[in-house]
Amino acid sequence: MKLTFVCPELSGNGGTETVIDKALNHLVKKHQVRLIVTSVPVNRRWLEVLDPQIEVLQVATSSKFSKLVLLMKVFWQAQNDETLIILGVNIIKLATRVRQIRHRHWRLISWIHFSLINQDIFDPQNIAYADEHWAISTPIAHQLEDLGIEKERIHLLLNPVSPYEGILNEPATDMPIRLVYVGQIMLHGQKNLQELLDGIKRYGKGVHLDLFGAKKDDNLVEKYAKEIGILGQCTFHGWTADLWKTVLNEVHPNALVLTSKYEGLPMVMIEAMAHGIPCLTADFSGYEDVTVPKENGLVYHLGDLANFVERLSLLRSWQPKPRDVQQSVKRFSDDQYFQVLDKITSK
Repeated sequence: MKLTFVCPELSGNGGTETVIDKALNHLVKKHQVRLIVTSVPVNRRWLEVLDPQIEVLQVATSSKFSKLVLLMKVFWQAQNDETLIILGVNIIKLATRVRQIRHRHWRLISWIHFSLINQDIFDPQNIAYADEHWAISTPIAHQLEDLGIEKERIHLLLNPVSPYEGILNEPATDMPIRLVYVGQIMLHGQKNLQELLDGIKRYGKGVHLDLFGAKKDDNLVEKYAKEIGILGQCTFHGWTADLWKTVLNEVHPNALVLTSKYEGLPMVMIEAMAHGIPCLTADFSGYEDVTVPKENGLVYHLGDLANFVERLSLLRSWQPKPRDVQQSVKRFSDDQYFQVLDKITSK
């Protein structure tokens, strides 16, 4: 089978890139696989770990024109025996129009790694143009149904996390509470770090926040932390190559924290739990497949700072065993993922 994967803008540092690497390296054992990259990633490491048998086509520049030329070439030349799996909603609409013009019958599958609601990145109605859909979380599967897509066209494919067999997290037992954040450093928008900083401000001095990730908005997070008087309670580590080794050896967090407004399937939560770290998370659409309240994490109501502080206070009295936290995400193992992936592609 000919499988062509088409990616929207990716930085090269996120969980989506890791999933693409695993899926394509597995599929190329049985299929002819191609990857179309429509932006120039900051970090190219994820492309370098792809199997050499995978054909990779990339734009020369990140301009919209260069992207459009590449996409038109791919869609115009696509054959009827080819299946296109697309990770960008707006790209799906373009692919459909080209297919109609060319009177082709190649298969079109959506594989979106973001929540379809509570965002302003794309029009979710465009996803309905695809023939089938790979949903990376139960909430996204439900969102697809809400768009009028039949259940038979939706396949649940939870993202994988490689098993971790090293020493698990040993949370700090003395003051302050240690929180770790991993992701893009954004004051506003999806990651909603202003809410996290405001929550820490309201809680008081007994908490320290370690942030790992690239800054996206001209140091607004750092400036805001200084403005509200909690900069001394924050450590900005930047992007870290050996992330979890650093977290386990230097931070010893009580929890990973995520105040996002939306996610697809929050891979960073699964990765943290695989290392024995529980999570304190907002109730955004996407957490439900991962968090089992009071077992591997605590959930607060998005936008409710009083509720955030209440849950944060519980981290002292509630600290699950790291081994139990790790066991709670076993269903996201690579082996189980590949079984489901093979079943879907065999159809």
